[in-house]
Amino acid sequence: MHLQIVLAVVVMALLGPSSPQNLPNCESSCGNVSIPFPFGSYGCNYSRSFLVTCDRSSGMPIPFLGKSESNLVIQSISTSTGEMELLTYVANDCYNSSGARIERKQPSSRFGNFRISTKNRFVAIGCDTHAYISGKRGNETIGSGCITVCDSKNNMSDGSCSGVGCCEISIPKGMRSFNMSLSSYSNHRNITDFNPCSYAFVIQEGKYTFSSKNLLDFESQEQMPMLVDWSIGNEPCDIAIKDTDNFLCKGDSECDQSYTGSGYRCRCLPGYEGNPYIANNCTNIDECARPGHRCLHDCVDRPGNYTCSCPKGFSGDGRENGTGCTANESLIIKISIIAVAVT
Repeated sequence: MHLQIVLAVVVMALLGPSSPQNLPNCESSCGNVSIPFPFGSYGCNYSRSFLVTCDRSSGMPIPFLGKSESNLVIQSISTSTGEMELLTYVANDCYNSSGARIERKQPSSRFGNFRISTKNRFVAIGCDTHAYISGKRGNETIGSGCITVCDSKNNMSDGSCSGVGCCEISIPKGMRSFNMSLSSYSNHRNITDFNPCSYAFVIQEGKYTFSSKNLLDFESQEQMPMLVDWSIGNEPCDIAIKDTDNFLCKGDSECDQSYTGSGYRCRCLPGYEGNPYIANNCTNIDECARPGHRCLHDCVDRPGNYTCSCPKGFSGDGRENGTGCTANESLIIKISIIAVAVT
């Protein structure tokens, strides 16, 4: 028993503080969603912000960011772009024909150290609708909204969120949380036959197309997909790299100097692929084994790159988009002599 404990301690020491993803009980997926490090379950995640809970209580595995009580369902995680797609709830504000409110949902979401991507839009649907979104950016509270008012569906353009029946605004940069609220000017009186409710949601740009039918049939849409930007810690590359024990960009992985947001991101070196947040997980790409290399003849794989070679008697870079392969002068002379001899 003592020997087993010692061996376990040695293994943990070899794995290091930033390698819990290598433990045998760490799941790499939940349902059909891949869960790459630094994300993971308890003991497999880099820090509390990267906790993923795989909830199987419904019979179907569902990955949640944080605990399942967060209601933030993960759709996908990318280690190459530093983005995560989540499902968040739709806000609504509904009335009956007498103007009495019958339902109201005003969801809010918190993302810890992660930020709401500016690739999202805040969208509101309705004909008696004032939609508002507010949230935190650092210690600052910021907010914005849009209004859409209409008496009928006559002047609406399906496919365009133009302000009639549908309005949208951009998301301020750096928001780490949001609260959505909806209000009405006339409690939807005289329009309940085609629009009893107002709706609002944050959604990834390009993933919603307005239809006038949504004024009546949108109640079944409870969640919409949105993007969240993630990174490691709060320090930029030049400062984070000094913490050698916890810095994640190691081996053939480098800190992404082009990233200008909070914290830092890792990326594999050019010509390598893999998870840049796991030490030694970025491996060389054999471009020669894949279609698309630009060699006219022989392709030679190199660490992080490849070269092309020409047949004997030819010179050049051997590339389609380069100098290609040109016969050497000595070869041309030999060919000419042979041709004369034959004639």
